[in-house]
Amino acid sequence: MEIALATIARVMLGLLLLSWAVPAHALDKQGAAHGGAVEGPSKGQEIGGSLLLGVALYNPSYAARPDNTGLALFRVAPHLDFDLIGHRLSIPLDLNFFTDRQLDGAEKLIPTELDVITGLTSTWGLFKAGALELGARYERDMPLDQGSFSQSYVDARAKLLIGLTDAHPALANFFEGNAVNLSFTLGYFAYNPTYAARPDNTGIALLRYAAHLDMFVPETYLGIYLDTTFFSDKEADHQLRPTELDLTVGVALRLEPFELSIAFERDMPLDRGDYTQEMLFLYASWAFTAFSTQEAPSPKSPTNQGGVLSQAAPRRWLH
Repeated sequence: MEIALATIARVMLGLLLLSWAVPAHALDKQGAAHGGAVEGPSKGQEIGGSLLLGVALYNPSYAARPDNTGLALFRVAPHLDFDLIGHRLSIPLDLNFFTDRQLDGAEKLIPTELDVITGLTSTWGLFKAGALELGARYERDMPLDQGSFSQSYVDARAKLLIGLTDAHPALANFFEGNAVNLSFTLGYFAYNPTYAARPDNTGIALLRYAAHLDMFVPETYLGIYLDTTFFSDKEADHQLRPTELDLTVGVALRLEPFELSIAFERDMPLDRGDYTQEMLFLYASWAFTAFSTQEAPSPKSPTNQGGVLSQAAPRRWLH
């Protein structure tokens, strides 16, 4: 146990160092395809996914609707992967429902926002411990009870996934053989009439830069993760320069196929304005497979696939 705790402390330091060293990227409202697995089967069909339930333990500013009204209380987020040709061709589907803690009585349980995200992904192994996921997605965020402001876009993105502790023996020794995984995402908003480039809903998002790092210590059932996401503004003078940063840090307890986690998220502007959103959420998730003709996952698949730990952390979380 002492060794495991020392390992977690060491990784927390590594998370901080990497958060300074790598391009920060924001959170998505979409769960990682296949739970963030580095690489999986190359043939066969499968329907699998996860169900995420969350409640805000602390929320002074995180909105319950796309127009930034209300304060989020509950979140329900089912995620499905429809594998048509193994992980080589898949259709991901994410739904996100939010409720408003500022409503009265039982109305706090009624959804106030729905986000729908779907598209196509294709994942291919690159080297011993890595894979490249290519894909395109359509997202629409819409209010359910009041107001008419909604956001939508179509994007194309590339994600590099790395099983860090499998990449080099020195890294495996440093992390004492525990599963450490890293991913980087570059996204381009190919069609974007309304999706904002800042938390205050100003600008039009053009690029998304994202990084995810997580570690799972099997002997303690504990995991830690860090997500960063940057957006740039199509309407800005410097279109490549980030205008928003979403940062999420979390700790998870995994008893497969279930996971319990606590995540703190802060979304902040980087170039102008001072409107910031932050919240502390408690999440419970369940990973499942409903149907499968696939063979056993490739050895490249990390041990932490499924659940919140291996997903982009919650809004813009699940941006």
